[in-house]
Amino acid sequence: MDLLENIVPADILTYARAVPDPENFLLTREIVPNTFINNVKYRIKNRERRVNAAKFRAYDAETPRGRREVAHSVTEGLLPPLGDVYVVGELETILLSLERGSDDQELLDELYDDVERHVLAIKSRLELAAGDLLEDGIFEIQDENGLFIEADFGVDPLNLPTSAIMWDDPTALALTDEQAWIQRLVDTGSGRPGDALASSVVISSMARNDEYKESFFGRAQSSYPTLTPGQVQSVRDTYRLPTIRDYDTTVRVDGVNQRVLAEEKFILLPSDKTTFAETQYGITAESLALSRSGNPRIVREDLPGIVVTTFEQDNPVAVGTKGNAVAMPVLYAPEDFISATVLDPA
Repeated sequence: MDLLENIVPADILTYARAVPDPENFLLTREIVPNTFINNVKYRIKNRERRVNAAKFRAYDAETPRGRREVAHSVTEGLLPPLGDVYVVGELETILLSLERGSDDQELLDELYDDVERHVLAIKSRLELAAGDLLEDGIFEIQDENGLFIEADFGVDPLNLPTSAIMWDDPTALALTDEQAWIQRLVDTGSGRPGDALASSVVISSMARNDEYKESFFGRAQSSYPTLTPGQVQSVRDTYRLPTIRDYDTTVRVDGVNQRVLAEEKFILLPSDKTTFAETQYGITAESLALSRSGNPRIVREDLPGIVVTTFEQDNPVAVGTKGNAVAMPVLYAPEDFISATVLDPA
């Protein structure tokens, strides 16, 4: 008997693609958002053009020659595969079948639950990857199931500063530090940041910071109480500093909760994120197979993205699902953000 005879691959795919991103996955939802390409390679074309100001001249004098400053670069590489497998084993298959008799709905429900688990597992790994990218502009994998990757997108070390005094020390120059980092973005042509990203620990340190207190109360005095969130924001508004987004998301890795973004990081992000970074999904071998032999076949536009397929084996008897994607985060504008270390690494 075909245990999966009522499974339509296209239905599984539709269900998988409908699973929403978790609300707390801020990075892949907004900052390094998901995009889909009909390829297995990421490719970044950078064309930097700087325009020199024209020069005045006297009447009847020769118009001076302009100077072009254009730099081209292309970065490309393979999108790595990721995914996992869930199996409904022999005994579980028998028990599910006996419980409902000839009705296989229990087994179908189990498989569809696993489809959702696959999607969330892949999205969790990519949220973690986006956090890795934002920490230093490098997406790195060291021996993850035999895979080694170091995609270095060339962030200038000056965009990866470390505060001279860690911000958990009340005497730290938190306002001075941030203003200096913003000035670097302005001086290099990236403009003022649109928002900032930090852990709740970093944000709490601002409320105890002497520089913040002096700015709010009007004079230096260490005995001033800890500032409220509204008072911290009032100080930031005074200095035209961007709104801070509290980000403490964790994902499960081998049964242990792991932070997506290091607690010690303070990140300034550009206002226009459409050309900043993306999480690129490419085409999997499984989606190509479904486009050639599926019934119904999937169309070309649906090739990139997460694909979940089912399988059946007879020694031992088992059915299961396999979730797959080829994807990774890529950085287009390495000069447009600051990733600062403001606390001692844990």
